Amino acid sequence: MWRDVGSKMSLTYDDRWEAVSNQNPGDVLTIRAPNTAAHGLYNFAGCKVNIENDGRFKIYPRRNAGAIQRTAFSRDYWERYFGLYNDVVVHEGTDNNGLGEGFASMASFSFEDYKGVKVKKRGLAFASHYRNRVYLVECSAEESVYHEWHNAFLNVIKSVDFHDGTNFAITGYYRDFLQDKTLKVRGPSVFEDGYY
Repeated sequence: MWRDVGSKMSLTYDDRWEAVSNQNPGDVLTIRAPNTAAHGLYNFAGCKVNIENDGRFKIYPRRNAGAIQRTAFSRDYWERYFGLYNDVVVHEGTDNNGLGEGFASMASFSFEDYKGVKVKKRGLAFASHYRNRVYLVECSAEESVYHEWHNAFLNVIKSVDFHDGTNFAITGYYRDFLQDKTLKVRGPSVFEDGYY
C-alpha cells in the first residue's frame, strides 16, 4: 500500500512491483511491474499517479461533481494530456466513471514511448477532480502484451482511495456540522428565544 503525504490518497499494488523515478511534473508515484520477457520483448508494464491542485471549482457544491467532470475532464482534457506522448490513438473515452470517491473520465489509448527505446504501448487512464485536486492514474504496457496486464492495472485503479476526512458516516458528504456553534434565534420575548 502506498499513501501520498500531501493529499492522503492511497492505492495498493502487487509487492513484486517497484517504485521508480517520476518523469513528469505532478507525478507522485511511478511503479513498474517485473520486466519479464514475453515473446522476446520486454513488457514495459507500469502505472503512474499524477496529482495537481485545481481550485477552479471551489464555489460549486459537491452535487455538481458529475457535471464538472463531464464539462472540464472529458475529451478536451484527454487531448491536452495526450500532448505528452507521440502518435496517440484514443480507442475509447467515457464519462461518469469512478476513481476513489470522485467522478472520473476514462480513456483507453495507444502511443509511442521514446524513453530509452521506441516502444508502441497501450494504456488505460482515469482522471478525477476531487476536493480541488485533479487525480490521474495511468497504466500502460507494451501493446502486444497489454491484455496480460489489463486486470492487474484495473486492480491498481480500483484500489484508489482519497481518505476524505469529511465523509464521516455520521454526517455523510456534508461539512462536520455537529461542531458548529450554538445558534440563538430571538423570539418575541427573552423567554421564547430558541437555541439550535
